[in-house]
Amino acid sequence: MRMRNGSAHVLRCLKVWYDLPPDTFFNAVNIMDRFLTRMKAQPKHLSCIAVSAFHLSCQFTPGYSHLRDIPQVIPDSRDLTTISQCKCSSGDVTRMERIILDKLATDLRCQPPVTPLTLLRVLYAAHNHLAAPLLHHPTLPPPLTTLIHKLEIVECDSAAATFRPSELALSLLALEFGQDNGNKHIHHACINHLQNICKVTYHTFDQCQKVVAELMDQYENQRHSPHRQRLVWKLSNRTLRQLRPTDKFTTRLPTIVEMQGPSHPPIIRPRMDSESSEMYLSSSEEEMDYDYDEEFPPLPAPAASMKSPRKSVSQSPHKKTPAFLPYPQFNRKHNRIA
Repeated sequence: MRMRNGSAHVLRCLKVWYDLPPDTFFNAVNIMDRFLTRMKAQPKHLSCIAVSAFHLSCQFTPGYSHLRDIPQVIPDSRDLTTISQCKCSSGDVTRMERIILDKLATDLRCQPPVTPLTLLRVLYAAHNHLAAPLLHHPTLPPPLTTLIHKLEIVECDSAAATFRPSELALSLLALEFGQDNGNKHIHHACINHLQNICKVTYHTFDQCQKVVAELMDQYENQRHSPHRQRLVWKLSNRTLRQLRPTDKFTTRLPTIVEMQGPSHPPIIRPRMDSESSEMYLSSSEEEMDYDYDEEFPPLPAPAASMKSPRKSVSQSPHKKTPAFLPYPQFNRKHNRIA
């Protein structure tokens, strides 16, 4: 139910984003709830179901064209998936729309659903017609736009989804007109008359009034409470890659070419006994033909008059003195450097 409430709030944000009439939102929620009552859907598919229901509602709900010269807006499914972040593709939305139409087995264009908004408009006009000649202190009734806005808040909560549209509309009207203390008994009599016409029992009507009043109290408390928490933007990795908020603030400077010193040929170590000969098979012939005597000349012979502090080691006449000092060798048997 919590995910259903979140999906309903997303649909309401989409309605505001595209400046669509409130009928679009109520029809989308109606399609989503009817589909969920007939099919057992997994939570991961709920966002796709909500976006598909909203797209169907945009196709079969007339826009503001009958009120002002604005053409009907039908959002693209790709834009809906991007804005709503439903983690599905436009193809998934198209397939889900076919499933919804098949399971509901109804033509939304010929048979528009009856929503709480439909009953609110009818009962609001009927109440004003009944109460207008009986009011002792005529006052302006609450505007219909305000009632529609509050009804959207009620519709987003799953606690109100168990009641009929007429019960929700009557409960909201009773709550709003009950604030007129001068004509409270007249409004109460008109509401009771409409309650009998809609065949709403007193027990159900009382329960629905408590739910609507509780939701309105929560909404008013959230609206008037100060926001003490600092504003923190929480973005997913996918959204962060798409937005790239710091991309426009970085300057594209040319790459600085560093000064490179003279290149020296690689130095090849003399092979040790413990090393394999395969390490040196990949060396090219140019490296092997390099004359190391020119780059590293042999050390001069010590003078005859100078005596070495260390005892001279007799060398074999058949063994040549190396052109350069060899690297120290590691004796693996005794784990020490020779």
